[in-house]
Amino acid sequence: MTGNPNFPAPVPSVVEMEQTVTAFFTALSNCSEADRLKIAIKNQKRDALIEALHQWAFYVLLRANGDAAVALSSGYNVGKTPSPAPPLVKPEAPVIESGLNPGELISKGKPIAGAVTYIHQYGTEAMVANDNWQSMPCSKSTCVLTSLTPGTKYFCRIAVVGRKEQLVYSDIVSRIAA
Repeated sequence: MTGNPNFPAPVPSVVEMEQTVTAFFTALSNCSEADRLKIAIKNQKRDALIEALHQWAFYVLLRANGDAAVALSSGYNVGKTPSPAPPLVKPEAPVIESGLNPGELISKGKPIAGAVTYIHQYGTEAMVANDNWQSMPCSKSTCVLTSLTPGTKYFCRIAVVGRKEQLVYSDIVSRIAA
């Protein structure tokens, strides 16, 4: 920022920023003996430095007005330009295994690029015929389905949820709960 014509009057000034940085590093070096008061002072100086850096970042955004070259000349990094989310691909049918306990099935799918969450769905033949699926949202592509009736055949599928309301279902597979 020093001498940069794109940023003639940063707030705080370059001199004030140098003083804030120096104060933080001085307080940091004084903390070597684990003195609680010195640590508290260091934390205050760190908070002041973070606030000053935030003020500079806002100033850079305002002055750059969308011009990446101007923003980069400040020494700050520029984030990637957002791009539309790619469409989700159809997940493979899950592999269904018996769980460790009676009335459990484990639904295993392959991770899908761009997935935000997975919804593991299951139901009996009658439930599926009426489109009455039970849903278990999971953050991973593998999920344990519990409280199932042993000896009953369950139909399972995975719905992959992406950004902007994308939703794609796998094919349906079946397995008898142990």
